[in-house]
Amino acid sequence: MLPIGFVFAFIGRQLGRVLTLAFNWATIVLFGRVPRSRELYLSGMAGAAVAWPIVIAGIAFPSFATFLLGLVTVPEWLHPWVRLGMLVLAVILPLIAGFLSSRLPDEGARPRGRDLVGAIARGYPNSLALFVVIVWMMFVAPLGRIRALIKRWESVHVPIAVKPGGYDVVLNDLAGALSRAGIAVRRRRASWAYELPGKVLALLGGDAVRALVPQRLWRLVGDGFEMTLHPTDLSLLGRSRILSHARAAIVRELTFTEAYQTWSKEAQIIEDRITNAARGADDLDAIGAVLKTADLDFEEWEILYRLLLQVRLRLSPTETDSLTAAEDGISPLRERAAAAVRVLAGQRNGHGGRSAGGAG
Repeated sequence: MLPIGFVFAFIGRQLGRVLTLAFNWATIVLFGRVPRSRELYLSGMAGAAVAWPIVIAGIAFPSFATFLLGLVTVPEWLHPWVRLGMLVLAVILPLIAGFLSSRLPDEGARPRGRDLVGAIARGYPNSLALFVVIVWMMFVAPLGRIRALIKRWESVHVPIAVKPGGYDVVLNDLAGALSRAGIAVRRRRASWAYELPGKVLALLGGDAVRALVPQRLWRLVGDGFEMTLHPTDLSLLGRSRILSHARAAIVRELTFTEAYQTWSKEAQIIEDRITNAARGADDLDAIGAVLKTADLDFEEWEILYRLLLQVRLRLSPTETDSLTAAEDGISPLRERAAAAVRVLAGQRNGHGGRSAGGAG
């Protein structure tokens, strides 16, 4: 049992952040950003969304549902009662999810009256949408690893959350980052399997949601390298050396494009401020003061700390976060300094030559 348990634990660790970001991306699209103080509501919505189809199946197959939900089967004589219970749950669970979704906004923005009834009723399509996103990502996320095994490549997942409406910007930015790193790529459409969660959200979420999710997903393909950009995940495949080089270029670029590397509302607000600071629209010292006292998970804090340091490097006199001077070219400040050194060196050499001539 130990090896099997180890395998499941490993898979859980690999998929944990991908599934977390997949679910959070779906909730951002459907409900907007959610504070950490209301994450319990999200957990309840996720549980209701995953359990709902199982409960529906349990109306026809009671033992199947009870086994999946509680690892128990029931005798034949209890089936009518179990069916009745499953029928009640099938009606109630989406309503619970809808009610929990109405608790996500701040106190003054929560729906009331008819709006509250509408929010609760939308629990049905929203539960279906969340179920598809969560379950589908459980199957899609490992596909890259399977393809890598077949090709004898390595695979890496970089969990991100593309900001609503920012998919094309992120794709172009990452293509540019790879190009600057010397990795030539071309754009190809991703498989339909990767597009399904976004299409379901667009179908069930209405016009407002449809405007936020990408209609098509794309891959960037090069020699010995492939990258598929999901709204919640970067799937990288390739030969070991190319993959390492590409990942470094991509992670550097993610700081300055339309994608989150954090997942809570509080962390994403700080991440937005860091991005604004990179454009000269915010103050890094003020952001650092906020980060010092922010109540965040350590993993999110560490990500934000890295992003802040990276932006600070780009805004420093060196004007770059490159590992080498040649990687991003010579910054204007260094170019002026180098020119000044050349002028001074020329004057010194000329003065020295005249002195030598005079002495002769």
